[in-house]
Amino acid sequence: MRNSAIISIGNEILLGKTVNTNLAWLASELAAMGLPVECSITVKDDPEAIGSALRQCWKHYDVVISTGGLGPTDDDITKQEIARFFGRELVFDEKLWQHVQNLFSKRGLPTPQINRCQAMVPAGFTALSNWRGTAPGLYYSDQGHCFFAFAGVPAEMMHVFETGAKPILLDKYHDLEPVLQKTLHSFGISESALAEALCPLNLPRGVHLAWLPQTGRVDLRFYGEREDLIESAIQAAKEKIGKYLWGSDEDTPVSVISALLREQGLKISVAESCTGGLLQTMLTDLAGSSDIYAGGVVSYSNELKNKLLGVSAETLSRHGAVSTECALEMVEGIKSLTNSQAAISVTGIAGPDGGTKEKAVGTVHFGFSLFKDVWSVVHIFSGDRQAIRYKAAEYALLHMIIRLQGKRI
Repeated sequence: MRNSAIISIGNEILLGKTVNTNLAWLASELAAMGLPVECSITVKDDPEAIGSALRQCWKHYDVVISTGGLGPTDDDITKQEIARFFGRELVFDEKLWQHVQNLFSKRGLPTPQINRCQAMVPAGFTALSNWRGTAPGLYYSDQGHCFFAFAGVPAEMMHVFETGAKPILLDKYHDLEPVLQKTLHSFGISESALAEALCPLNLPRGVHLAWLPQTGRVDLRFYGEREDLIESAIQAAKEKIGKYLWGSDEDTPVSVISALLREQGLKISVAESCTGGLLQTMLTDLAGSSDIYAGGVVSYSNELKNKLLGVSAETLSRHGAVSTECALEMVEGIKSLTNSQAAISVTGIAGPDGGTKEKAVGTVHFGFSLFKDVWSVVHIFSGDRQAIRYKAAEYALLHMIIRLQGKRI
């Protein structure tokens, strides 16, 4: 199988202020083509660092791609270092300069002379048209190896890859075997327990498994070159851990619960305290949510829990707002208030303050109801306030999904 390497260039990435979405997108595209990324290097805008990265990658991988540093400012030195590494002079390209001027002209602006450097191309390289910006892509091939350089702006990088690089690669390499991927989403079981439940899982030759822990759940990604073997591995996994699986591939908790409620002709309602409306926001993220969402209440105060949801004063006094008893009365109250067939309640301590020895920060009580069934769950989440709230909201969705799928965990 052929392979590829990606060199990401930019101080802003290393400073942590810019997320490297280019890497994720390129890696996905290259894998789908049959050129999986086997090496990724991120370096600062520094001549020595860029040269070192090129030395590590060139000749060792079939395709090497760099992103970033093709702009007109002083810190954009990638092109010069590429030319130096390959022993080429930079040559002025009149057509590229005309393209840059036309872009500024369309905006009614004069072309700064500083942009003239973007019309310089290493001798022997091919400039790849960039109709979304002033920095063209670069392409060079030698002894079966390909090198591409793209601007760091994601929209421009994607455009030049799709219109320039991808056709070149597909034409050049006729033996590409796409890496096929299938992802299973699990819930209600830890990564280690999942590994034990799957053992032994004898994967067919050529099929690999990647473990992808998420926030409070685990994804299993099966990948290889043969769809039939991947499907065989998936079926074997489902036989062992099927009750913990709630979706696959591009499924999200919101898309799955929305589909299940719609298929079963049900509406759901929500009563929230510590999550402050986050769960209801998730449920209404998708268009058409009015088909499955009846309504909800954010009841932070005990007074509202009592007046709107019917939580008794005795329950609040005896057990407190963060309790199983309160969660159960909240879920029955919101279900009655909205006349829904399904309901969820959430009450807990998101922190950073408010925890006690008996009820630590991160303690969340859930109430659930589906038709006549009413039940509760208590879970302790880790992380800061934002993380606890998010985990709690997603946990509530996933727990209800499992029940709507007819499973018990």
